[in-house]
Amino acid sequence: MNNLSFLKHFEKKKINKTSDFSVGDYIKIGFYFKENDKKRIQFFEGIIISIKKSNFDKKITLRKLGNYGIERVFSCKSPNIEREKIVQSRKFNRSKLFYLRSFSGKNTLKKIK
Repeated sequence: MNNLSFLKHFEKKKINKTSDFSVGDYIKIGFYFKENDKKRIQFFEGIIISIKKSNFDKKITLRKLGNYGIERVFSCKSPNIEREKIVQSRKFNRSKLFYLRSFSGKNTLKKIK
């Protein structure tokens, strides 16, 4: 069994977990967080500012809106991701929304209309 067929085997197992996100969507992701010996689900909510696609995986960068800019990169095929939910969907003409890093505060969504 060569490496490519080995990877395709695991690729087939994760097919049901893919979601159609686009840049600008406001989503909520629940992932497993490990504290000491316990595992619990922690939620991260934010706007997608970039999507990186590779042959076997898709990575999204989320930015939490608020007084402090917190960004986090998630792998869509990670086994630690439990739930994905699109809260609000928006259409943008850009592929990356890095200009949102200059905004702060809760009215960031009002500025990007």
